[in-house]
Order: sequence, then structure tokens, then C-alpha cells
Amino acid sequence: MSYPQPGYPQPATAQPQMQAQVAPPMAPPTTLAYTNTFALVSVITAFISPIAAIVFGHMALGQIKRNGDAGRGLALTGLIIGYSYFVMIALFVIFYISMIGIMFASFAAIASEVSSSAGSTY
Repeated sequence: MSYPQPGYPQPATAQPQMQAQVAPPMAPPTTLAYTNTFALVSVITAFISPIAAIVFGHMALGQIKRNGDAGRGLALTGLIIGYSYFVMIALFVIFYISMIGIMFASFAAIASEVSSSAGSTY
């Protein structure tokens, strides 16, 4: 024999509301189409020819200021790397020339010492 279930009132359960998930705002995509060409060339040539990087970097900054193009950071990067590389090359050349001068001076000192000692024995 089966007994009937008591008729208890069912509590109203809150149905979970599906909230629309909003994605965070995304930055606009960057493309090279709007970047100043001289700024890009400045960064590329920075390691190859620092003088070209410096020239293109300054030209890019002038165009960016005039036209409002994108790429100011690239132009500054090319300038900074170009100037740094140029200074390192200049310091290396100065060091190299000074070492050659020291070498010739030491050879001259040795030669004068040898000639003075050779002249006193005769």
C-alpha cells in the first residue's frame, strides 16, 4: 500500500539570472599602415648605420610633428640607438688610435734605448 505524499508548498527558488558578460574594452589594433615610414627605417638602420638612423629619426620626428602620424616612439628608439651606437664607435676609434700611438711611442723608446746603448760601447 502506498501512502500519498504530503502536499508541502514548494519554496520559490531564485533562478540564476544569466548576466551578459561584457568584454573589457580593447585597444585599437596597431598597424604599420599609419606609422611614419622614416621612423620605421630609423629603427631598422640603427644597428647597421647609426648615422642613417640619426638622419631618418630626425626626419621622422619632423614629419610626425607636422602631420600627426604615429611612430614617435619608433623614431625616438631609432635616435637613441643610433646616437648610442655612434658614441660607442667613436670611443672605439679614439681608443684604437691611442693604442696605435702608444705602440709607436714604446717602439721609439725602445729604439732610442738600443741606439744609445749601442753607441756607448764603441
